[in-house]
Amino acid sequence: MEQKTKKWLVVGVLTVAVAIGVGTCYSNTSDKSDKEKKEAVKDEDNKNVKEAKGISQDEMSYYPLTIKTKGPDGKEYETVYEKQPEKVVAVYQGNVETMLALGLEDKIAAVAGIEQPVLEEYQESFSKLKNLEEFTPSKETITAEEPDMIFSWVSYFEESTLGEPQEWLDQNVNVYINTNTASEKDTLENEYKDIKNIGKIFQVEEKAEKLVKSMKDKIKKIRKKVEKMETKPSVLILEKGTDGFINYGADSLAGDMVNQIGGTLAQEESRVLTAEEVAEANPDVLFITYTPYLDDDEELIKEEKMDLFLQDDTFAEMKVVKSNRVIPVMLNEIFASGVRTADGVETLAEGILYNDLSI
Repeated sequence: MEQKTKKWLVVGVLTVAVAIGVGTCYSNTSDKSDKEKKEAVKDEDNKNVKEAKGISQDEMSYYPLTIKTKGPDGKEYETVYEKQPEKVVAVYQGNVETMLALGLEDKIAAVAGIEQPVLEEYQESFSKLKNLEEFTPSKETITAEEPDMIFSWVSYFEESTLGEPQEWLDQNVNVYINTNTASEKDTLENEYKDIKNIGKIFQVEEKAEKLVKSMKDKIKKIRKKVEKMETKPSVLILEKGTDGFINYGADSLAGDMVNQIGGTLAQEESRVLTAEEVAEANPDVLFITYTPYLDDDEELIKEEKMDLFLQDDTFAEMKVVKSNRVIPVMLNEIFASGVRTADGVETLAEGILYNDLSI
């Protein structure tokens, strides 16, 4: 009898234990199931909100996308894109042409800061765009366009012009600032980076990569030609300033172009040079920047820039004057140049190679 009682006690304990275990297991499963249901509802709610904002299924799988950009105060801003921008205000030539090169004309609400006719291959697309009357538009003008993104130089993001970047970010308007206009050192890689970042923002990465590759391939071919030269000529790249000549040194995009194709800079430091210092540098090739505006005679502008040296006795003994190696280069090919970057490299290479790219 005692053994039978013990047996029933053991069976009872085991039954209770199993029941507790099953109950615990059921409870855990139930808790997990409830949590999954809540997550599913949350995901569905997020999906519905995004659909209400016009975000496609494809965009939902791609975004949100975080892109970093540097502002006028040196601060790095993290911008978050929930979908492709639909109303971009693009300010300045290189930015407009970059978007057109990537086939994004239908994403542009308005453009500004156009100095010269856009490159021929983009003129038809450009003709359909709204070109703002103000070269540097004000905050009020930009606000009237109701943009969801602004693409511009860092110098334009000031209170007196476009406004501070944070002002726009606080209004859910993203900003993208040309890297080379906000960097301590301007490089070819920064130009490639901007093109690829715009490609990411608009889900046209393949086009952007293809464009960058074509530019790199062109530069690689030019470098091989320069490398065949027994002696590399020294190069000076100048812009006429109010107090002298601004030298584009090693930390400039133009300087990086010269270095990347195997050339030699006559003056490494970027600073203002006096006429006497230019004469003393006495390079083998001298490039002078020019900016022809829409109604200007480009050839006349080039001639005027060359005459700064060819018609001034201060420079009469310079090698470039005696050999006529003063060469004009368009500023927007060597500064924040975008898709014109390879053209800038080609212009510099032609000067270095005595106009013989077949060398």
